[in-house]
Amino acid sequence: MQFLTSLLNYTYYGDLSWLQDVYNVLPPILYTILAVVGGAGSVYAIILGVNLAKSETEDKRKAAATRMKNTIFGVAILLVLVLFINLAIPEILHAVYPDLVY
Repeated sequence: MQFLTSLLNYTYYGDLSWLQDVYNVLPPILYTILAVVGGAGSVYAIILGVNLAKSETEDKRKAAATRMKNTIFGVAILLVLVLFINLAIPEILHAVYPDLVY
């Protein structure tokens, strides 16, 4: 980060203390969103599995399998993003701004 700011001839003199407030509030909100979306995705995947088992034509089976794959993929992406925001971003900020306390 210091390399980029030196290339741009930019010096940051601002206060980053607001990040502590953000990281105190953000994890419970993100875990709540993960629980709601993960639960809804699980229920939807179960419904799609039942539809897949009950489908009579090959087209309906393909559509149900595609929807199930997309649902599982979406929930997995959400899980990765929530974990990245909660675990990696504080470490990245600490590496860039070592004196930052959050």
